[in-house]
Amino acid sequence: MADKPIKLTNSQQKRVAILRASREEFMVNGFVGASMDRIAQRANVSKRTVYNHFPSKEVLFDTTTTELWARTKEAATLVYNPAKSLEDQLQQIAHRCWALYQQPEFLDVARVVMAEFIRSPIQATEAMEKLAKQEGGLEVWLAGAVEHKALNIDDIAMASTQFWGMFKAFAFWPKLFHMKNNDEHQQAIIDANIKMFLAMYRA
Repeated sequence: MADKPIKLTNSQQKRVAILRASREEFMVNGFVGASMDRIAQRANVSKRTVYNHFPSKEVLFDTTTTELWARTKEAATLVYNPAKSLEDQLQQIAHRCWALYQQPEFLDVARVVMAEFIRSPIQATEAMEKLAKQEGGLEVWLAGAVEHKALNIDDIAMASTQFWGMFKAFAFWPKLFHMKNNDEHQQAIIDANIKMFLAMYRA
């Protein structure tokens, strides 16, 4: 029998509505031009309710940022399975993330976040440090593969950055900046990137 959907409390529903409204507001007006009044209107709640959940626009933006990158990390999280090939598991991770990067809402928020990060490097650094402390991401899979002696990696963080550098060059950055769309070559790109990565690190 399928699990019943979790029913949110009234307060939780309002928080979800506020976050959704804030994403819309940040997408339309950016962080600097965003208004807590308009966010309240978009969420159909009072301004006091917004401040009860998020004491400032900075906190609301920080929450939006953290949740955005957490979605990326979640998509890339996979426990290493020694019964499956390295290629199949990396394919799964890559396809999950490519699908995430195809979502217009994700890309719109990412553009707002990037613009704000350029304006405020300190805020960007703090947000990324918070995300780095969260469990998950490709690093979990890499660590498992190293533990099972399937990969030979001295610096897991660097290897993860290398993998995503190749991947995002085709799957994320072109979409973020409205450049050439590589979706029709998705499988060929993923295959090539995995082949290069494993040529370096396969034990």
